Amino acid sequence: MRITFSVEEKIRLLSTIQVWKREQLTQEVFRKLQIKYGIPPYLIETLFWHLEILHRLQPVSEFLVFKGGTCVQSFVNPMFQRASNDLDFNTTIENPNALMQKMEDLNEQLKDREIAVEMQGVQYGIFEYESKDVVSGTLNYRHRMPSRFGEYEHVSGKDVQAKSIKVQVNYKHSWLPAINKVMKPVGFFITEVAPLNAVVFPHESIEDLIVDKLLATNEHTGRERFKDVYDLMVLLNLDYDRALINNKLALISGRTKRDVGELVRSSAGTVMAFGERYDEARGFASMVARAGKELIKDWEIGCERTAEKIMGLV
Repeated sequence: MRITFSVEEKIRLLSTIQVWKREQLTQEVFRKLQIKYGIPPYLIETLFWHLEILHRLQPVSEFLVFKGGTCVQSFVNPMFQRASNDLDFNTTIENPNALMQKMEDLNEQLKDREIAVEMQGVQYGIFEYESKDVVSGTLNYRHRMPSRFGEYEHVSGKDVQAKSIKVQVNYKHSWLPAINKVMKPVGFFITEVAPLNAVVFPHESIEDLIVDKLLATNEHTGRERFKDVYDLMVLLNLDYDRALINNKLALISGRTKRDVGELVRSSAGTVMAFGERYDEARGFASMVARAGKELIKDWEIGCERTAEKIMGLV
């Protein structure tokens, strides 16, 4: 069964948004950004919701550290940024049950502030628990937002107009959520539209993100690796402290008993191998901003240079 919201219900949903004005959440605004950056408007809309969700997480931000591919974009020149789907965090809370309680408390706050609402039996604006992955040590949540492009999601036997963002929190890394936590405004290119207020959130540092991407590229397969390789390309062109990278690698090595040299060589090998997959990289280019698209045109050479930089880290 497909649910269609009335005009009043749509206005009520949009009134829950805290970071943006109503006139900033239109297809026209998203398409203007598309013209400038070359990223499809439905992906740009996701970034608008990312900023909104980060704002909603601020009451528990003392326990969280923003990480992952979406976080990378906050450090990168707008013309090299890419679209991303999910929001990933480390937490300082080791006990998953305690973390779940924090998220439930946050949901109650959002309901009290009328930011989270129920519309025809479907919840919008809460952090809806989905699953726990004991192996990776993550809790998976879903945050449902209104869709401005008529996207539908199947919820409890109903098709409802919505866009859901996956929010993943890793408690397994509570022993080292970041080697250098950086408190900074979120720097997505969409902020040029001028949100009502800057969203300041604890980020992993550039050094943390580089190490995370080195570990991610120890996996040699999967389309997600294109994103990881690209993120390493742009991160390794920024200013970073090699000593901090080595410190974090040494701490991880001590905990996992993996040799640092092996980790680095494996990452460089993955990057080199993906350099031979230019045709597939061109497909990934649709979600990358214009300067990044030019980078992908020289994908093989870029991968070779990135692999060299990786090998030079230790």
